[in-house]
Amino acid sequence: MSSKISLCVPRIRSAISKGELPDSFRGFEEELCEGAVRGLDVNQFSDYDDWIAWLRWASVSLDEDDYLKAALHGLYLAPKLAATDYGTSRQRDLGQLWTDSIRGFLGEASFTKWLQERFGVSIELDYKRGQLEEFLHSDIKSVDGREPKLKVSIKATKLGGIWLDVPGAQIGHSDVFVLVRMGVTREQFIGFLKKISVVRDKLIRGALERGLMKEEELKDLWNVVPEFTSIPAYIAGFLDKPEYKDEHAVIEADGEVKKKRVIINKYLGFWHPEKPEYDEAVRILLAGRGKAVEKYMRIEFEGIGNFSRALHFVSSSGVLKKRKEDWERLIKKL
Repeated sequence: MSSKISLCVPRIRSAISKGELPDSFRGFEEELCEGAVRGLDVNQFSDYDDWIAWLRWASVSLDEDDYLKAALHGLYLAPKLAATDYGTSRQRDLGQLWTDSIRGFLGEASFTKWLQERFGVSIELDYKRGQLEEFLHSDIKSVDGREPKLKVSIKATKLGGIWLDVPGAQIGHSDVFVLVRMGVTREQFIGFLKKISVVRDKLIRGALERGLMKEEELKDLWNVVPEFTSIPAYIAGFLDKPEYKDEHAVIEADGEVKKKRVIINKYLGFWHPEKPEYDEAVRILLAGRGKAVEKYMRIEFEGIGNFSRALHFVSSSGVLKKRKEDWERLIKKL
């Protein structure tokens, strides 16, 4: 895999420099290649040129206005979200809930913007405030002014992420799941605050007026705060869930056999970390592919430490539908 990523990175850099890909991808080349290579997305195309041409078509860039809108909706929703991560005991403070909500809304904004730019389809997202359960059914409120015929959920991940993971109750609440990859960095939020003058007009000016810091110190502070940049994103594909109704089905699985474990990088179907029938189904599929999987070998998923203790519907990005004709058929059903 690492050798394929090494081949991919210079191709992406060249495509950006030639204007074949948006400049917003600059600096994200390795992460972009990591997701597409490890997720086996590139295997769905005849060569890198074919994949890059598709990537240009599938991409969209988010600007300051997109981030501001996501920040406002995220701030409105965050206080209603559970502080405990689903299936774990980890607690998140309100600030983290806010930034997590922003990333989710940015994923939805990416899809909305992309649909309008590529197909001229206008969708309205459901931003109403309420309990989490009310948001499980669909992220889309209307399509070209009418109620959608399908319930659609939009999932966002980093450019290097390879999984569309639908846990627990969310499985039964949507018909279609869309995966959006985004280049949102750790610095994006503070860069946005700098861009809209919160850092200069509130923090720095307030410190000066109260004599809390010297002017030279505040100049240094201003210079170290990162700048806000456009956010690169692309629509990695979608999954039409009604095609897979058996909650015990493991439809496709493949991976790399190590000494004591098997790393899954291609998957489509259900998974439960505590039910052995799913583990056994994966082993049978791997054996059918000629993989020598011993009983002592642990089944792991590429880049995922532990799943929450619930039923999941999992798809790797390389098995998602992503071609223009796939989207055209889905849009007709929406």
